[in-house]
Amino acid sequence: MALSEGNMRNDAAHSGTFLIFAAILICLLSPATRAIAQEALTSSISSASSATASSPTSATAVPTEQTGTGLFSRLPFKLTISVRGGYDDNVSNSNLGGKQGSGYTSGNVSATYEFGSPRTRLDLEAGVGATYYWDTIRTPGANNYDLNDYLSLSVVHKATPRLTLNATTYLSYQTEPDFAIAQGVNRRSGNYFFTSDKFGAVYLWSPRFSTATSYTLTALNYDDLAIGQFDDRFENTFGNEFRFLMWQTTTLVAEYRLQIVSYIHDSSRDSLSHYFLGGLDHTFNPRLTGSLRGGVQFVDYEQAGSQSSPYFDGSLNYVLGKQTSLGWTARYSIETSDVASNQSRKTFRTGLNGNYNFTPRIRGSVGIYYSHDDYQDFNPLGAPVPGFVEDSIDMSLSLRYSVTRYWGVEAGYNYTDVSSDDAFREYSRNRYWAGLNVTF
Repeated sequence: MALSEGNMRNDAAHSGTFLIFAAILICLLSPATRAIAQEALTSSISSASSATASSPTSATAVPTEQTGTGLFSRLPFKLTISVRGGYDDNVSNSNLGGKQGSGYTSGNVSATYEFGSPRTRLDLEAGVGATYYWDTIRTPGANNYDLNDYLSLSVVHKATPRLTLNATTYLSYQTEPDFAIAQGVNRRSGNYFFTSDKFGAVYLWSPRFSTATSYTLTALNYDDLAIGQFDDRFENTFGNEFRFLMWQTTTLVAEYRLQIVSYIHDSSRDSLSHYFLGGLDHTFNPRLTGSLRGGVQFVDYEQAGSQSSPYFDGSLNYVLGKQTSLGWTARYSIETSDVASNQSRKTFRTGLNGNYNFTPRIRGSVGIYYSHDDYQDFNPLGAPVPGFVEDSIDMSLSLRYSVTRYWGVEAGYNYTDVSSDDAFREYSRNRYWAGLNVTF
């Protein structure tokens, strides 16, 4: 995985942007494919629904036509254009005299495409967006604009009555920190490329026993070498679940994962992790499902020795027809560090996101993410570096009013706060915005 620093950053950025534009063009310029997909969807909606339920990315998804926010055509293809204006009171993400506010204008174009057949389900979403700040940002090396380009793909294919294959891919090239993906630094630090790609196979050995084998590739790459020097990396995770259907609504799970973390610029930060987990997946009712895993995590570092820690992750997903969708996640584990001086941290993070249709025209959404990071002491070459504790919270609220079948007005608020034992890392930020949204 050794790559030159300059080529890696440029190739990753250009490849991500190229894939996103290519996906949108495919969606826009393939009417024949869309017609075939629509016919398949009409003839096999029940099978497609079953496949969607098996997809790891669709547990909290509500069909777009049910949300009252956009899909006014029966075609599986949808195009959305948004234009917003707002104010950011701390675009510099500073807390020590360098705090700077600025108005901004942003625009985004996104396309979604859905395909279903008796054996295959595909969901594709791609978007390009940018934000321009009206005032010159005084932070050294900072741009007056942010980028937000992304591609999301989910495929589930029933190869045989016993074997189901699945893949989920997410790529982005952006500027803003994303607290939902729990990767990278927690402040604006220039443009970066991120991808998380999971490939899996589920095999039903008997009516009650099955296995789920997966491989996940995660990559992170910053344009700014000062950040990328200690944060650019690849993560390769291999996993296998042994699943036993105890009752009709409950599956017991034993799981092993192996994770290999390889840093691009500094191999002394590399690590190898083993996870030994047990848990269950449970369906409380047709609207509410939950998942729980717990166990132990062992990590061996190239330079920082070894660590072990309890591991926990859980989730709940609730869907109530046209009105409500709600998802909650939580995790406690040893994570890779996003600072140069400390190689590891023990982190508890939790997140809540939901959507609610107040009326056929008014829809609201909320997202809240919190993390508690305990950065561990580090003693490289006899020079001890003390640990520190940091708490982060990121919250977003938005409302949309559908004026007509195709366009609406929207407004929102975003709040971010980072409190830390290291005063130089602390900051708080408020963003207010309003705009127009058109969907075809």
